[in-house]
Amino acid sequence: MTSAHPSPPLGDKLRWRKELRQRRAGLHPPQRHAAAKQIVAWARSAGLLRRGRRLAAYVPTGSECSSWPLILAAQHHGCRVYLPVVPRRGRKLSFVRFDEHAVWQLGAYGIPEPRHVEHCSARALDIVFVPFVGIDTALRRLGQGGGYYDTTFHFRRGRKHWRRPLLVGIGFDCQRVDVLPADRWDLALDLLITESGIYRRPV
Repeated sequence: MTSAHPSPPLGDKLRWRKELRQRRAGLHPPQRHAAAKQIVAWARSAGLLRRGRRLAAYVPTGSECSSWPLILAAQHHGCRVYLPVVPRRGRKLSFVRFDEHAVWQLGAYGIPEPRHVEHCSARALDIVFVPFVGIDTALRRLGQGGGYYDTTFHFRRGRKHWRRPLLVGIGFDCQRVDVLPADRWDLALDLLITESGIYRRPV
């Protein structure tokens, strides 16, 4: 996965975030649209969008890969879709149902969040589609730096057999690198889906 771009020093997360955000922001709208559609095709082919599953996604902001085609496809296939709500205190996300009854409100960081009577705990979700700034060959995720996903799914670290929910990163090929700096609390994903295919975490 060697990149043509010069790489920041391995331990410098701030410079990695800057570099990878620039790569992501440099994609043209047709590239973004095509990638988002292809990600849906890959998710379908992998059997991830099965009726009755509880799936969480995210509201895309800035130059993040749009999750809306995936969200709409999941609903079409009979999945129950939930979106994250950032807490006023602490770093554990809650997940709120997104359907025709959801009402939007402006949440933390100016990100829209749904309001709905139905919530789902992180442990009860089947699949979580996760955004990222960068990801490496070991599927170590570099996020925005807030630690919300790392904290919310910390319980996954001690599991050897039951591994629900499945953590699936969705993004662009330009966000992939060979090795990223990682701390012991950083989240590793189970699967990665980009426009070019599906990638599993090495065993």
